[in-house]
Amino acid sequence: MPRPIKSGRRTERHPLSCPIQISWQTDSGESRAVWATCLDVSAEGAGVECRVPLPFRAVVYMKAPSYGLMGNATVRYCRSQGFKYHVGLEFSWAAALAEAGRKQALNSSAE
Repeated sequence: MPRPIKSGRRTERHPLSCPIQISWQTDSGESRAVWATCLDVSAEGAGVECRVPLPFRAVVYMKAPSYGLMGNATVRYCRSQGFKYHVGLEFSWAAALAEAGRKQALNSSAE
């Protein structure tokens, strides 16, 4: 059983390793999408790793093939780590109002 990641956060993060598609619109209105790896998830957000930087404060749409729609989130930070980027995402909706995919991911990672 995966253990929650301890930190000074309000909610526990749970390890979750799965592919996730992230899409967003650029400032010029172009649609972009990238495949990333979800590293952890909590009721309030998720940590992901991807090959391209995501714009700070961009509103992104997240979908995981294993779980379905995970919802909208805002990019809180994007840090370069070698040839990849570690991105912190904050969900737009509370867990109680979350899409089924995010609820399923939270439930499966907490078991």
